[in-house]
Amino acid sequence: MKSAPAGRQHPFSTIAAALLTGAAVALDATAATPPIGYARLADTQVITDAVPVLARPLPLADVRLTGGPLKHAQELDAEYLLSLEPDRMLYYLRQRAGLPPKAAEGYGGWDGAGRQLTGHIAGHYLSAVSYMFAATGDSRFKQRADYLVAQLKEIQDKQGDGYLGALLAGDDRNRAELVDGKKRFEDLGRGLIQSGGFDLNGMWSPWYVEHKLFAGLRDAYRFTGNRTALEVEIKFAAWADGILARLTPDQIQKMLATEFGGMNEVMADLYADTGDPRWLKACDYFEHHAIVDPLAQQHDILAGRHANTQVPKLEGELKRYLYSGNQTSGDAAQYFWEEVVYHHSFATGGHGKDEYFGEPDQLSNRVDGRTDESCNVYNMLKMTRLLFALHPDDRFAEFEERALFNHVLGSMDPADGRTCYMVPVGRGVTHEYQDMQNDFTCCVGSGMESHALHGDGIYYESAGRLWVNLYAPSVATWKTENAKIEQQTDFPEGESAHFKISLDKRRTFTLALRRPAWAGAGFSVTINGRAVAQLPAPGAYVELKRRWKDGDTVALVLPKQLHAEPLPDNPRRVALLWGPLVLAGDLGPEGQSGAPESVPVFVAADKPLTDWLKPVASQPGCFRSAGVGRERDVDFMPFYRLQRRTYAAYWDLFTPEDWARQAAALAAERERRHKLELATVAFAQPGEMQPERNFNQQGEDSEPDRVLGHPGRRGRNWFSFDLPVETDHPMALVVTYCNDEWRPRSFEILVDGQRIAEQTVAKDGTTPHFFDAEYALPADVVQGKKKVTIRFQATHQNEIAAVFGLRIIRADAAR
Repeated sequence: MKSAPAGRQHPFSTIAAALLTGAAVALDATAATPPIGYARLADTQVITDAVPVLARPLPLADVRLTGGPLKHAQELDAEYLLSLEPDRMLYYLRQRAGLPPKAAEGYGGWDGAGRQLTGHIAGHYLSAVSYMFAATGDSRFKQRADYLVAQLKEIQDKQGDGYLGALLAGDDRNRAELVDGKKRFEDLGRGLIQSGGFDLNGMWSPWYVEHKLFAGLRDAYRFTGNRTALEVEIKFAAWADGILARLTPDQIQKMLATEFGGMNEVMADLYADTGDPRWLKACDYFEHHAIVDPLAQQHDILAGRHANTQVPKLEGELKRYLYSGNQTSGDAAQYFWEEVVYHHSFATGGHGKDEYFGEPDQLSNRVDGRTDESCNVYNMLKMTRLLFALHPDDRFAEFEERALFNHVLGSMDPADGRTCYMVPVGRGVTHEYQDMQNDFTCCVGSGMESHALHGDGIYYESAGRLWVNLYAPSVATWKTENAKIEQQTDFPEGESAHFKISLDKRRTFTLALRRPAWAGAGFSVTINGRAVAQLPAPGAYVELKRRWKDGDTVALVLPKQLHAEPLPDNPRRVALLWGPLVLAGDLGPEGQSGAPESVPVFVAADKPLTDWLKPVASQPGCFRSAGVGRERDVDFMPFYRLQRRTYAAYWDLFTPEDWARQAAALAAERERRHKLELATVAFAQPGEMQPERNFNQQGEDSEPDRVLGHPGRRGRNWFSFDLPVETDHPMALVVTYCNDEWRPRSFEILVDGQRIAEQTVAKDGTTPHFFDAEYALPADVVQGKKKVTIRFQATHQNEIAAVFGLRIIRADAAR
């Protein structure tokens, strides 16, 4: 993502300082208003926020999408939600409580029996249908929410102590040793704590899973008005409090070494929903000092940490700040957001590689491979919307727009609605689509919610002011002013927006229309056809304060310009953007080899972008490079529209002199590969079914993989291939690996049972790439044989790195 605007490296240092100290600010803040996220239900208890909320989002129920890609994604998500069967996602929750399941079988994948996140989908789903009811008014979603809440109450009553859960503890590969997770929680309450990474007492991130159920109950109460959901949530929280209240502060911190999702968030929200200070105190159980304290002191300690473990954690700290005024929580959350957005994010608004943060501003060697997990972006957007409410500033809207119209829309196939775990941004990558009826990964769950929330964050209000943050076809009902605002726009591909205001009588208020930072020359605003003369600089709001009448109209022109956005540590590796839209280059059909070294580059480092990236006639948003591509030119379109293809979002730029040197190096590498192929006796391609059958692939606890567009095979125990040899030449084995392993892998290689090498594959600080390792085959091993068995075997409880090619060569012919 782009750097912070010049002169604004610490965005919270001015108004934020006033917020943190409780000082007054020169914007309208209402004291006794519902906490953020309320559906404005008449019977809800209201608390006073400890920190002024300066811009309150219009309730989801008061915004209706009317067209465009956000509406299309919402409709696909709604169709998907209605296709799922609640009884299947409740299967293991009922079973664990001793109740007969109401379905023939439960869902599988990550939600399956004894799996890592069993039971989480019910929570995600309850949140999603609650949001979708508010966003559409379709009673079918409320019916689903009411049914799930009633079932969860029955399950909780059967458990007898407030508990809800379906987790099993132990090794999933040894079913006889699996133990009900409830017992492991009881062990936790007795101070028995084995915690680290994703494991807590043999359970996979159990508080993370419970958080999904808590959040579902909260959202059913807030967005559908189901009071039973609140009652079940209170009993559930009392069960958790009963366990955690027995632990010492040191034991709590030890427990927090395991991912716990947004448990601090739901406890804080429960306080907001009930006014009971017990739940604000329970939020303290999930204050992870090892993370929060250094962030509050503005120390970036994110490198090497699991990204989506941290985002919900800091989102929860922001909620604690909102409700309690805790300055450490506010400082940590706001600094975290700034660091992630400006120092860890890619152009699409996503962050992380293989789910982990790297060093700040060191992105060039991390751009390829499995980047940009969808859960992370979902949670960052929730955090961003709340930050705007606390401190209305275009930069928060800018990030929301960037992430929403690139990553989030790009995470869904608009043809069938399937969503992605990873939405990579590198060179020669493909979307990581999920099997929506079988995988049920974390990102399937957050995707259910994400595409139901597209009406959230478009409009914000305070006394006498309505902010318009996003340009999307929609109708907003502004109840406090008894006004209706209809927005028509052809954005994101188009460059215009039109607003019609409907009123019962004349009213004076301010309409604050965002002038995005990308909207430069040509930006204009008219009211009833008359131009507004005084316009702010890009990255601010056009404040239209007047006495409005029914039928007034406002029109905007939002010109988009082409520009390149370089990575902070490599100005020659860039993303290409058209306004806020990242342009993806089409590299061919999905599944086609797309390794970084095979992706075209552009000999254009010394040329203005508009000289060589040209629009395609009659195709808005489509461009083509002109004469600068090596080895070919490339077609581009907005990132979110390019689905089911191999693509790149980052590109290398060269000067002619640099390219001459690079071309010579590539020619030398091609010559090396040509000699290797001439010397080859046999080549096996791991990870592809027919080649593996041809060479008798065998193994235990191994699976195919695909990295940087190449198929391969990795394993935790062993796998083998049978390859032919020749006896009249010295033989060697050449194995292709990739230096993009997210942790070191050590293993041994055996030929017909004789150990010939031990290999370690690990990151080496360079750009991800494939490399060959050559191993001489002892003469006595191949003597008199026509084939040998090449076996890769894990050592010392380690794992086998992915193998992307196996080649037997004549060692004397490859030089």
